[in-house]
Amino acid sequence: MSAATTTAAAPAVTVTVEDRFLFDLQGYIVLRGAIDRSLCVEILKAVRAVEAVDYPDLWREKLPADKRAHRSKDTDVPHQIRLNGLARLDPIFDEVIAHPSYLPYLKEFLGDPQLVNTWCITKSKGVTPGYWHSGYGPEEYTFRNGVIRSPMLNVVTMLTPNTPGDGCLIVQPGSHKRNLDLPWDKYGKSGLEAPGAVEITGDVGDVVLFSESLNHNGSAKVNDGLRTNLYYNHMNFPRCAAVLDVANAHHYWMPPEVRARFTPERKHITRWMEILKLDE
Repeated sequence: MSAATTTAAAPAVTVTVEDRFLFDLQGYIVLRGAIDRSLCVEILKAVRAVEAVDYPDLWREKLPADKRAHRSKDTDVPHQIRLNGLARLDPIFDEVIAHPSYLPYLKEFLGDPQLVNTWCITKSKGVTPGYWHSGYGPEEYTFRNGVIRSPMLNVVTMLTPNTPGDGCLIVQPGSHKRNLDLPWDKYGKSGLEAPGAVEITGDVGDVVLFSESLNHNGSAKVNDGLRTNLYYNHMNFPRCAAVLDVANAHHYWMPPEVRARFTPERKHITRWMEILKLDE
């Protein structure tokens, strides 16, 4: 496994009025070149090394039979590898926890952000679309007295180019405020048939922040090569509800020996883990 690196100091990031307008209008915002390309290269090397490992996941044996927890490495979806609980798998994944390029946005749209879930998905040619979903309903997204509050924010970091046909993230802009629903089983061939669907493309180091009230999906991958993205999910501290997902709490919660290597900022954004004590 790789050793942790140190993120270089970067200029302070300011969330502009245009950023707030776009996020409130669309339910997502794209930060181009947010993560240094050289760091993305190092993380991608670690991803490939971790993907080659088979994990025993003995902790899953303690779960009830009806709880289908993610494994550390899931290969259930054809042509796809999903890694879960990234900080447990390699210290390099620490580097994008509370990353200065997007931390101000988390604070702006969440208030007191806490990192909950982390995973990585690598897709190869043949992956079919996922399913349209949102983690929370539109009533959970609010704008009151000039303050934006999303119930959860997903931060997607592109480790490889995300070009059309690469199984990209697709969203329905504005659906975080939707008032109507759709017959979702009608839209399955690529995922892009759904009304208003937009494919979010980008390059290495680009970051997408989107509200979990936004309808989103993954499109079909029809191109050759591999597409790899990181996904870091965040909630506001008072409503941090990772403990409610008993099956996957193992991946959300990082043990003291992992958090011991975190910087103060990373410890602060994961401090809910000091309250929850899992019996592993």
